[in-house]
Amino acid sequence: MGGIRVWESTRRRDKPTAVIIGAGNLLMSSVLCLMMIGALPFHEPTTREQETAAQQTAIPIFGGWLAAGLVLSLVLGMRRTALSHLTTMLVPPAALILLLILLTL
Repeated sequence: MGGIRVWESTRRRDKPTAVIIGAGNLLMSSVLCLMMIGALPFHEPTTREQETAAQQTAIPIFGGWLAAGLVLSLVLGMRRTALSHLTTMLVPPAALILLLILLTL
């Protein structure tokens, strides 16, 4: 009986959790994207080696965060949170790519 109560509790908290996760992911995903291209304020790489090291650090963090968040929210049955997580993790990189394409035209 206790397991059913926990399951129902996580389902009821899906909507507020999705909003909180979405806000946190937008912030973290944006920082990681800026880190990947070497554009973090107050921490710009000065050499190619530093830029490569920043990229090699940011990419696994981004991938691991994306995969772990999806797995955790789907295991808990929080579909809105999973959708919010997926969307907010993929929007900043897509916007950055679109911005870079528009700037090169």
